[in-house]
Amino acid sequence: MRRSLLLNKLFYENVRENTLALERSQNTQRTRYILARTLVFPAMLITLIHGYDVGSAAELMLGGFLLLLFAVLVARHRKLERLLLLTKAYLAVTAGYLERFSGAWKNLPEDGAAYGKEKRPPDRDLHIFGTASLYQYLCAARTQAGRERLAAALTATPRDLERTRRRQAAVAELLAHPLLCIELEARGARLPDGHDTRELAKELAHPLKGSLKLISCIGVVFANAFVLSFLWAALFHGAWTIPIVLFMFNLTVAMAFYTRTQRELAPLGHMARELRLYGRIFRTLERAPLRGDAFREVLAPLFAPVRATQAQSRLTTLAQCAATRRNILFFFLANGILLWDLHCMAYFSHWRIQAGKAAAGWLKVWAEVEVLLSLARIGHTRAVHAFPTFLEGDAPQLMAEGAMPLVISEEAATPNDAHLSAGTLVITGSNMSGKTTYMRTLGFNAVLAYAGAPVCAQSFALTPMAVYTSIQISDDLAGGISTFYAELLRIKKMMTYSKRGRPMLILIDEIFRGTNSADRIVGAREAIRRLTLSHAITIVTTHDFELCDLGSEGVPVENAHFEEHYEGDKILFDFKIREGRCRTTNAQYLLRMAGIMGE
Repeated sequence: MRRSLLLNKLFYENVRENTLALERSQNTQRTRYILARTLVFPAMLITLIHGYDVGSAAELMLGGFLLLLFAVLVARHRKLERLLLLTKAYLAVTAGYLERFSGAWKNLPEDGAAYGKEKRPPDRDLHIFGTASLYQYLCAARTQAGRERLAAALTATPRDLERTRRRQAAVAELLAHPLLCIELEARGARLPDGHDTRELAKELAHPLKGSLKLISCIGVVFANAFVLSFLWAALFHGAWTIPIVLFMFNLTVAMAFYTRTQRELAPLGHMARELRLYGRIFRTLERAPLRGDAFREVLAPLFAPVRATQAQSRLTTLAQCAATRRNILFFFLANGILLWDLHCMAYFSHWRIQAGKAAAGWLKVWAEVEVLLSLARIGHTRAVHAFPTFLEGDAPQLMAEGAMPLVISEEAATPNDAHLSAGTLVITGSNMSGKTTYMRTLGFNAVLAYAGAPVCAQSFALTPMAVYTSIQISDDLAGGISTFYAELLRIKKMMTYSKRGRPMLILIDEIFRGTNSADRIVGAREAIRRLTLSHAITIVTTHDFELCDLGSEGVPVENAHFEEHYEGDKILFDFKIREGRCRTTNAQYLLRMAGIMGE
């Protein structure tokens, strides 16, 4: 395992080193372009001015060549600047992968805390959202829609298993193309953080209102009229009155429609950059070697009813044309000559009719790809991972080999097995020995399984079942709810759901810890009896050894435990689960180590 982990890490380190070398080369080239532009521009001006003064055709031709050279340098410099931004995005993405190996991912800002719900205990108990959570480790989504989809996928309740299986197949295909994943994430990283285009998609789906055919006809007729009258006046010595009148008329029409034009073209004005970025993302997806059925289904909206890249390219061009209107000189000339605004508005309406409704589908494609990239994160950064198998039948089962927690580094984590079926498993053991971590490992691997992600295990098979938890409980002073009562409410919810007869995975840590030992044991016995069901796997951790005797009372309860050992003044754990009840306790030893209790 360690060798595979090092190879994974080495791959991303090599990618980062190569990208850094590319960035250095691009910066050197950028410096050369700046120097060349700085030299060519004044040389061009001097040559053109001097050639005009002395009437030298050769100097004028040289000046024209330098002007062309300057234009080429500007174009290439701009292209290089875009490549530099993409290179920086590559570096940020590879740094994110390496942070998953070092543990620094727990400091990433996007932890999904906003998606956690108090009414869903697994969100907190299994560390699905918040600091050092599943969401924080996985998230590769840049858009708001992608983040929301990922949050919805990380559920403790199995929903659409067919969709889950399709996601598994798509993620498996992504795992075979790690460089493609980096490229897609890098292109997505160019978008604004939390970018949300749903309002734009909604606007693009509605055609413009009004007599646009009439507006388009007016634009075509009077633009052509001006051009023809101008050519007639310039080439055939016609009267200049007609083109001047037409220029003023066109400008008046443009000003009359100015308020409406501003309103109709507003969605394009502030989205030109984003539209270009999405266009490049869609081109990358179209060229991607993703040929599996699952991915073809995900990408299908990019190809029908209209091809996304072609429509997006036309829209980007239109956005650029609309943006030029902000130049006041261009506005007066373009509208006086060509009625530019009317043509832009008519073309935008035509685009909306042809492709507007498909735009929302394209953006949903990218949001789903962001989810798949996030789910693939485990396969890219964990040496031990496997796609789970969903078992059929009403009787619940959970079989795992080498299961490990995701939020603990792979080198520090201890793998454990599970062979569970309907009934209750009572786990005893010393403080800090691994009881709670074991439960959480099974619980959040189930959440990953339902999402369609690989799980942190050598193998993992389970019956689809709702995960109910009572692990991380706190009181509610404002609501007047004590810790003990809060736990009672959770267990009551478990009992209520259990009446539906659907498969359940119940995880209870330190059952009824908030009350005295006598009441705790009596209450725990009754709760375990009622939650030991033919359609539920119930796991309970406790320090009360009396609960281990329930098996002898006819309740289908099994016992397991975690152990510790001592070396000098140190207490050590191997974090391995074993059959049977625990025979030791370390509370008094820890009290002495803390200086609270004497020798």
